[in-house]
Amino acid sequence: MLNRSIQAKIYFWKKRFRNAVLLIGAIALTLFFSTNQIALGQSELLKNWFTTEKLANVTSIDHAVVRLDGYQLFLLAAPTTNQRFPLEQRIQGIEDELHHLVNSNFESDTLQVTATLDQVSGQPVIAINDRYLMTVTTLDAQLQGRDLQGWANQLTQILRDALNRAKQERQAPFLLNRGLIAAGIVLAMLLLIRMITFWQGSLKLQQKTIEAQIEHASPPYLEAVAVIDLEQQLKQKQEANLRDLQRRVLELGYLAILGGGSFIVLGLFPYTRWFQVFLLSTPLQVGAIAFATYLLIRVSNLLIDRFSGFLKAKDFAMLKPYQRLDLRVSTVSQVLRNITAIILVGLGFLAILSAIGFDLIPLLAGAGIVGLAISFAAQGLIKDVINGFLIILEDQYAVGDVIAVGNLGGLVENMNLRITQVRNNEGQLITIPNSSIAIVQNLSKDWARVDLTIRVAYETDPDFAIGVLRKLAQEIYQEHIWRAKIIEPPEVLGIDDIQHSGMLIRIWIKTQPLQQWAVAREFRRRLKLIMEKEGIAIGIPQQSVLSDNSFSISPLESETETK
Repeated sequence: MLNRSIQAKIYFWKKRFRNAVLLIGAIALTLFFSTNQIALGQSELLKNWFTTEKLANVTSIDHAVVRLDGYQLFLLAAPTTNQRFPLEQRIQGIEDELHHLVNSNFESDTLQVTATLDQVSGQPVIAINDRYLMTVTTLDAQLQGRDLQGWANQLTQILRDALNRAKQERQAPFLLNRGLIAAGIVLAMLLLIRMITFWQGSLKLQQKTIEAQIEHASPPYLEAVAVIDLEQQLKQKQEANLRDLQRRVLELGYLAILGGGSFIVLGLFPYTRWFQVFLLSTPLQVGAIAFATYLLIRVSNLLIDRFSGFLKAKDFAMLKPYQRLDLRVSTVSQVLRNITAIILVGLGFLAILSAIGFDLIPLLAGAGIVGLAISFAAQGLIKDVINGFLIILEDQYAVGDVIAVGNLGGLVENMNLRITQVRNNEGQLITIPNSSIAIVQNLSKDWARVDLTIRVAYETDPDFAIGVLRKLAQEIYQEHIWRAKIIEPPEVLGIDDIQHSGMLIRIWIKTQPLQQWAVAREFRRRLKLIMEKEGIAIGIPQQSVLSDNSFSISPLESETETK
């Protein structure tokens, strides 16, 4: 009696939970027909419907599964246009009757499942121990490709086997055996989860250690760092990305073990096996698809970063301390991450629509037409995307470059296929559509140059002045901190111009990208000091003053000449 009471309670709560996830219309109809007259009145309602409904008028057919303890028994069919007796209500009535019979503790020896032909409707009627269960319709038989009576006879055998199996699974020896199996599965799950948790903690600690080493390392663009140090730092970044990728994979394994083990344990017992069907229902499918999309985006980003690191490491030996490839690969990686995320989100959205029940073929056809219409209305956007793709393909500039576009210019902080965002000297963030970029000046690609000119007084010895400048250039080039910024020894080209204001001497200094301004400021500072020390006067405009008896030259602030 106690066992039967427990079974009745379990069945009661299971039924309530299952009804809660049905559609609102199906729930309302279920509540309407959930009286004691369902089993008694179902026969007459079905008979009347099947005798009046014309099979030739059926345009589409719905089908659903009859289950017992989570096992799929057979399919039932009904016209899609039928609203007088929903297919879900028919399925619910049959399953309720089967569960009632199973929980009634029937005797297997006296179990009788019969299929008799109803004289009014001409359809086989299946009964269990003289209690009506269902009417086998022509659509049910056609769905299986069988004749009506042959399919009815097969259903009797299917029902008989299902009921005997359900009775056997409710016996104490079976439940004890499945309980031991479930305990073993749960123990294995706990051990695997413990191992994964320990492994994740170890990987997280390693990742933090590597990131701390990278953070405290000397930046390669601010001081002279040996190539081997840069190579070691790049390998450390790759190791950190690898640890992060391994952690994501372990998270996926964690969820797979937890979910898979729970799913298997639920399928061991007849009282919980029905919950497997719920786990595969539409709401959880949507959640699983959304989570899988998010996880794929994260993993794809890590894979892209790892591939980018591989490209940098492959060509590392041929690169200078300032890595042009680093900028380009970082920009391409960012664009690839955005494109991959858009594609995965789109595929996830289509998968969710498919899980809900939308027909994707008409939807995709309609989307193609809508996309064609949008393409005409968004020609500017298409131009932005095409020009952005060409900018990235041709490596016109990348994130981290300093560019000038017309009257605008600054450091490229962000770029994608549609826009380029530049931060100017005043800190303003300027957004430029890629279609507007026709002529661009890249001030930091590969290398830069300081074009420095100094005008000395006309009376200065040119050889002495040039010698002082060459000595100064050699001194700054030999210093450790500036050697990392200057690519080649500075060139003192010589005298480019001679005017009344003095001699113009030009100096070229080839520097790393973005370092030309710092080098120029330091060179000017030292130039001022050494000119004062060596007594080299700055060139100033001269004017001739003529008189009757004499002539003199005096300095002027302007370049005009008076007589």
